[in-house]
This record gives sequence, C-alpha cells and structure tokens, in this order.
Amino acid sequence: MPRLATWKNAKNMLLRGLFATTLAALIGIPATGIAAAGASQLWSVVVHIEYDSGFVYEHAFATGVPTSTLPSILAECGSAHRWNRSVVRYHCYPVSE
Repeated sequence: MPRLATWKNAKNMLLRGLFATTLAALIGIPATGIAAAGASQLWSVVVHIEYDSGFVYEHAFATGVPTSTLPSILAECGSAHRWNRSVVRYHCYPVSE
C-alpha cells in the first residue's frame, strides 16, 4: 500500500525540481546570447596555449568570422595545433568584435 507523501518528502522533491530548473537556466542563458546574435555578428577566434614553463601564448586564429561559420572555425582551430610535451593547456574561444 503506498504511503502518503510527508512534508519532508514534498519539500525534498520541490528543492530537486528547483535545482534542476536553475541549472538548466544557467546553462541555457549563455547559449542564447550566441544564438540570438544573428548572422550579422562578427567574431574573432583566439587560440590560448599554456606551456609547462608558465609561458602563456594567445593569438588571433581568425578575425571577422560570421556567426554562421563560427562552429567550423572553432573546430578547425582545435585541430590545428600539434601537441608536444611542453604544452599544458590548449583551447580556442570566440570573442565578439
């Protein structure tokens, strides 16, 4: 026989739902900024390389990139670097122009 939900159980389920909704909103808000920018928005793609000596190198990989081609340029940037033992961290990211 199923038992009735207690206030503690209802409160726990409500808090779980609130947490899941907040987490989904926090993930979705930055993505909507890029999606809402439209095709007229231009971006620069920057490559960031950190070496084990502590040296940090940042360079513009591409400039004047429209939003429609941004994913392909980011993928190309991510595969453009040849790894060696001295590279600690390597990533590419977009910057709005």
